[in-house]
Amino acid sequence: MISKKLFGITDFTLLLFVMIISVFGLVLLYSATNQDIDIVIRQGTKLSFCFVIMLLIGSLDSNKLRLITPYLYTICLLLLVMTLFWGHDTKGAKRWIVFFGFSFQVSEIFKIIIPLTLAWFLSYSDYNEIDLKKLFVSFIIIFLPLVFILKQPDLGTSAIILTCGLITIFLAGIGYIYMCSLLGLFLIVTPLMWKFFLLPYQKVRILTLIDPNTDPLGSGYHIIQSKIAVGSGGFFGKGFLNGTQSQLEFLPERGTDFIFSVFAEEFGFLGVVILLLLYLVIVIRCLHITSRAKNYFSRLVSGSITTIFILLIITNISMTVGLLPVVGVTLPLLSLGGSSLLSIFMAFGIMLSINRRN
Repeated sequence: MISKKLFGITDFTLLLFVMIISVFGLVLLYSATNQDIDIVIRQGTKLSFCFVIMLLIGSLDSNKLRLITPYLYTICLLLLVMTLFWGHDTKGAKRWIVFFGFSFQVSEIFKIIIPLTLAWFLSYSDYNEIDLKKLFVSFIIIFLPLVFILKQPDLGTSAIILTCGLITIFLAGIGYIYMCSLLGLFLIVTPLMWKFFLLPYQKVRILTLIDPNTDPLGSGYHIIQSKIAVGSGGFFGKGFLNGTQSQLEFLPERGTDFIFSVFAEEFGFLGVVILLLLYLVIVIRCLHITSRAKNYFSRLVSGSITTIFILLIITNISMTVGLLPVVGVTLPLLSLGGSSLLSIFMAFGIMLSINRRN
């Protein structure tokens, strides 16, 4: 009999629903890519690899995971520097580094590495209250990788990573004085970023959110076509492989950023409700693991991962229906891409590791 302890399978419900959504993602990808079986096979291979990584991480004791966290942070930081100098250039952006013919986006992993490192640091001392010194070091941990990610440039991923770090700090129990100070700092910095740091195309994305019809064939095209796809699905949807926006290739980035639009058009409102219920089961299992965590580090990591998972789902769906700017956030477990899939499966591996400790 295969040992549960050996493979880190401590929550079969969590594992089952993660795999249900992931396998369905391959089916949906077949439709989104106009029945391109080669892309589906490649994504299936990546899914198998990520599944093995999840089990390996799940087999670790959470205390050992805590010990290796600073080394993981350092290695990923070095990979970011390598990406800046030797990364693969695509459309003027260096976001991918190539190993043995496989491209890898290091910044995606920082969505998990940042909360993990912050939890390691904040649980290092004997007292868990966040003071000014802890807050300062926490922001150094967050902003070190952000400097290199902004250089790629990748504002969307930078914003998500910053949010992931702030979520961990908030869950750690930051005081109201510090929280209000950060909010005030954000209000001051925002107009300065708009004036001096945002690139022209990034400003256009934000302005397009307000009124995409100002440039329906240019910057507003993505959002307009996505909203048409979502709305045309109706209650029951048009059926698998019958979505006109995706099959006739009106909808851009169908397999990545806008795969939810493909899903909503083909399976309708009813399908969306079922998908959200599947996600809800995963969230409930993660909350259950968090509530049973035995130490501060485990509670902070699992709580952060759960919140970030919810954030990614809300961000992607809001992006596809025009509530948020298009920032390149994929839908967890469904969207095409190896790096984003790896980060999510690493996160669930950590959850299994924490639950194993419980």
